[in-house]
Amino acid sequence: MKKKIFLLIMVFVLCINFVACNKSDDKEDANKEGGEAYLLSQGGNINLPLTPFKTFNPILNDNLYYFYFKDLIYSSLLEINDDSSLNNLLASSVEKINDRTYRIKLREGVKFHNGKILSADDVIFSYNYILNNKDRSFYYNLINDESNKIFNSSQNFAMNRVDNNTIEVRFASASKNNLYKLTFPIISSSDDYKNYTPNGTGPFKFKSYENNKTLILEKNKSYFNGQASIDTVTGIVIDNPSNFEGIFETGKLDIYTAFDTNYSEFLNSSKYAALEFPSNKLYYIGFNYKKNPSLDLRKVIEASINKDIINKEVFSTNLSLCQGFYPEESIFGLHDIKEKEDLSKLSVKKNENHQYVDENNKIIKLNILYNKNDAKKRAIANIIYTQLDNAGFKVEMLGKNANDISFTENYDIYVGEYLVNNSFDLNYRFSNRSEANFTSYSDDRYEALLNNLYANKIEYKEINNFLQNEKIYIPLGYEKNALVLKENMIYDGKINFQNVYSKIKDLIIVSAKS
Repeated sequence: MKKKIFLLIMVFVLCINFVACNKSDDKEDANKEGGEAYLLSQGGNINLPLTPFKTFNPILNDNLYYFYFKDLIYSSLLEINDDSSLNNLLASSVEKINDRTYRIKLREGVKFHNGKILSADDVIFSYNYILNNKDRSFYYNLINDESNKIFNSSQNFAMNRVDNNTIEVRFASASKNNLYKLTFPIISSSDDYKNYTPNGTGPFKFKSYENNKTLILEKNKSYFNGQASIDTVTGIVIDNPSNFEGIFETGKLDIYTAFDTNYSEFLNSSKYAALEFPSNKLYYIGFNYKKNPSLDLRKVIEASINKDIINKEVFSTNLSLCQGFYPEESIFGLHDIKEKEDLSKLSVKKNENHQYVDENNKIIKLNILYNKNDAKKRAIANIIYTQLDNAGFKVEMLGKNANDISFTENYDIYVGEYLVNNSFDLNYRFSNRSEANFTSYSDDRYEALLNNLYANKIEYKEINNFLQNEKIYIPLGYEKNALVLKENMIYDGKINFQNVYSKIKDLIIVSAKS
């Protein structure tokens, strides 16, 4: 894939150099002259997949594919970069007043697609719209997530108008990830939401919709961040996402996102390119703390599990391995590098038959709980069974239907998954104050770290190191997804699960001269 992208970029550079030698400053003439060797498309249409959705309203939408598609139409105050850092979008500046308060200035002159000028009133309206639809909006769970419920008693942040282009936001705590709560789409305060037509500030605007067939967008020539390089985007409504790949290969789709599927055939294809990115799905192995597994036992179990084999055999190496709660490339994933531990110094020993035994010389038995109807978790459990058995443990499998899994079971380890949200917060899951802590883990040291984290007194690195040192759980990694596109397209930059389509406006189509 890197080789393909490199070749396409070289084509682009050669075209630019050709134009530069002819000293042409006019963009259209430059493309025309460069077209003597290659054609860089300025215009045209691309087709993207959609599935049947219920509403155009980006705040009330519950459809995954429209969730990504709507980013072509709408903008937020801030957007998330590929390393999980934040970038100003509708915000022109973010000034920190104190640990809990920020003053945000809006870009001046930004227009909604209907010509209305963006103001502070629209931002506050969007926020209140989410609060007033808390039972219907994904974004309410972003604003009032589990950690906010635990550490702030569900107290939401306050947003106030300073002037027409300025708002002030006061959060309930000093948490480092507070600003991520401002990544919701901004909608107009004057639109009719009972009979709604899409109206945002993004790079494309609504053109037409044919019910359950096509949603067509056209270039927003007034877009504040530079006009798109293509003229139109057509969303093709397809009933079953499992048909995306086949339809893509017929040429009726130009791009599609491979979620939870094997896209390896596209990585080395001469016809397509695949841009990989970590999803928000983290696979892990958890412990049952009701049984009080010792730290030494947790260390031996982790050392007995080969993540690389799981990655290769279950995920075709499409797993982004990690050591904490977050991907290694994320600014939240920093941690110290630990040397490999000498297991012979631990209290968990083997008997003369090379079996692990406890302090009473009793063979240690491990029950693995997993969802037997989930193919990947079943495969992980089978590999772990073999690895732990080979290491010297007595192992039994507890495969259950998803609805029948109970954490009151007599299990020792559990194969599970977590979904990280746009606020990048999973640390609360091991808090003894969290309803999500089904493992029953409890440690006053961890609670103290959490209190300091949400008070902005420590860095994420410190809590990641604690997770790693204490082996609270065993993270396997984030499953990768991929944006699959035709080889003649240059899609500049990296992407992430929050903003899969964020660079589509700058898409360049390259084709050889016929």
